[in-house]
Amino acid sequence: MAQNAFDALGQRAYSIPNADAPELAPLGAFEVGVTEMTFTDPARPNIVEALAGRTPAAPRDVPVTIWFPAKDTTSRAPATYTGKLNFRPGTRPPEVPETYDYTGLANTAAEPVSGQQFPLVVISHGYGNWAAFLSYLGENLASKGYVVASIEHNDLPYTDLASFNISFGNTMLNRSRDQRFVIENLLALATGEHPVGSLIDTSNVGLIGYSMGGFGAIASAGAGYTHDSPSLSQIPPAMLAGLLADDNFIEPHPSLKTVIAIAPWGGAPANRAWSTEAIQNIDLPMLFIAGDQDDVSGFDDGIKWLYEAASASDRHMLVFENGRHSIGGNPEPPFSYDYFDMTDWFNEPVWRRDRVVGINQHFVTAYMNFHLKQDKAAADFINVAPTRSNDGDWPIPPGGYTGSAYSGGQHEGKDYWKGFQRRWALGLQMHRAAPK
Repeated sequence: MAQNAFDALGQRAYSIPNADAPELAPLGAFEVGVTEMTFTDPARPNIVEALAGRTPAAPRDVPVTIWFPAKDTTSRAPATYTGKLNFRPGTRPPEVPETYDYTGLANTAAEPVSGQQFPLVVISHGYGNWAAFLSYLGENLASKGYVVASIEHNDLPYTDLASFNISFGNTMLNRSRDQRFVIENLLALATGEHPVGSLIDTSNVGLIGYSMGGFGAIASAGAGYTHDSPSLSQIPPAMLAGLLADDNFIEPHPSLKTVIAIAPWGGAPANRAWSTEAIQNIDLPMLFIAGDQDDVSGFDDGIKWLYEAASASDRHMLVFENGRHSIGGNPEPPFSYDYFDMTDWFNEPVWRRDRVVGINQHFVTAYMNFHLKQDKAAADFINVAPTRSNDGDWPIPPGGYTGSAYSGGQHEGKDYWKGFQRRWALGLQMHRAAPK
């Protein structure tokens, strides 16, 4: 599609990568439309209701932002998304609002294309985020022929430790349930006459979860939680029915073909939510994306532990060397530059956020193309060698573009990361482990 990078205010849509992004990051051929809908679960376990002495279940609304391949149109109504500015309680400067708006690439006036079906990708954000927190992936994938549904989990606000515990408990209770609920409802929508639902290929579904979204995605992929977890032990087992690793655990939806977990929470010993045996129950292919200095989810004993424990999965792990936890979401709003709390929430100490965005767009595209579209050529962009990008041996002159110059990531015995420009595959690792 046409890459009209800037809106009237000069803002670049996060879904449009910079020129230094790897080969598969740029937008695809489709215009992108966007719509919103809400699904209602009539009886969801509810911590707030239970603590108040009322029925432990209540209706739960689950809003969803959906990006889809759209017809070309001269009518333009650019999407505006509303984000949250998260400060520690009591530290928000009086001049800083609680929310901010940013413009996307998607067209709210666009109609879905007709006569075609596309894989469904569900996105699940992190704690305290919002549905369009990963719009850089949602819009980008939709332009490449995917229906992308991003969940608004509506995490409860908090002001002190007691309300934080309730809010976080509610998040643990609902992440995987929201993911499964949205998948089921969208696949049901695909069987009717709904214009967006009719686009969905019901046999090919992918799930992307960032941070707490990754915590839910690992359960949705097949790993039941353990109630012995230091965190989950505070929730009554009855409220976790179907999510615990027991005979009542609800197995993954049969249409779910692959899962990408970005900085997933819940693997580190202090909050470990799974036994090794539970993780070994995952047999879906998975891509883990991690910073090796993640100080929220933990790396060696957290994300890497999850990757190594998932021994029944054909899995990959992309590592940002010296990356921390903020490797999953959109870049920060410009006015956050003046406030460390916002910079700390959105940004990375070492990595440029726009660079992270382009790298994620590249690998997520390759992974979904391979597993949901059966694009065998995409494997060359995933199964890169050597493990550390820094060790690549580039066989081309400066300025050459490896993705178009050579196939397979190898030429005359020299290995390098396919799809990266010369000198720009730096600071990354890609690990792969076959199922045992």
